[in-house]
Amino acid sequence: MFISEHCEFVEWSHSLIENCSNFSCKNDKSIEQFFKVEFDYYDQQLLGKSYGFVKTKPSLELVAAFTVSNSMLPIVNFPKSIKNRINRQIPNPKRSTQYPAVLIGQLAVFDAFSGKHIGDEVLSFIKGWFIEPLNKTGCRYVVVDAVNNDKVIDFYQRNGFKFIFDKIEDEIEYMKLDMEPEYKRTRLMYFDLIVLKS
Repeated sequence: MFISEHCEFVEWSHSLIENCSNFSCKNDKSIEQFFKVEFDYYDQQLLGKSYGFVKTKPSLELVAAFTVSNSMLPIVNFPKSIKNRINRQIPNPKRSTQYPAVLIGQLAVFDAFSGKHIGDEVLSFIKGWFIEPLNKTGCRYVVVDAVNNDKVIDFYQRNGFKFIFDKIEDEIEYMKLDMEPEYKRTRLMYFDLIVLKS
């Protein structure tokens, strides 16, 4: 496990960036821009908190980063089949119209460390973080609006995430999007943290 053996977990900040070697995301310049500049706005507005992993030896190198925020899985307006699938996993007395979740808003592994399955380790860390005893809030699900390309979708599916809507057409209808399915850029996915507690 690369990050557990070689990295330190840190809160993302401008001083951190200044003290480490430069980083890049050549395949997604918008994520690079987010973790260089825009993360600060989300933090100041209490919309998302960013964290990362830093390789400390022989010099400080930024390895990966992610942003999380409070969210929910609002099943009240979901089609009956999806509502039933999700509710089936919840004990009857605790069923609700919505369930607490954490949203992964951004996740990046920087170019110098790509190809080492570090993204898998980051997702494992996030999942474990929200079921540990010191977690300050109830959180049943991890949700993500995943970029709709094969590589990204495979990454999340490999890590146990499922589509909320099996068909992209149903997701588009639910989201009230006025576009053809092939143009939808993201897919809603979720991971049920209860599987890690049992």
